[in-house]
Amino acid sequence: MTVDDQAIVQEQLRQALDAFQKLQTLVLDAHRRLKGLPPAQVEAFWNGQGRRIDATLRSSAMQVEAAFKAFSATGQVASAKDRHLVTEARRYLAEGP
Repeated sequence: MTVDDQAIVQEQLRQALDAFQKLQTLVLDAHRRLKGLPPAQVEAFWNGQGRRIDATLRSSAMQVEAAFKAFSATGQVASAKDRHLVTEARRYLAEGP
């Protein structure tokens, strides 16, 4: 694998991790906004927009996993911060729907 190929794979991992982290923040913000609302409103959110956010987060976690596998296959080593995010993505996927 060439240096250019390694750089491409590294950038793909960076983009996947950034997207995953932004979506995690979106979910956390949603939980905060819903705190204290009536249960019916909370349920309505998670049955609609929240479900779409969750599906996007799941897709993003799968992209992180794929990008990390490609990155690792090049022999590169991820930083501790990146490994932590990969672990969070894997944990999210393991929790199931």
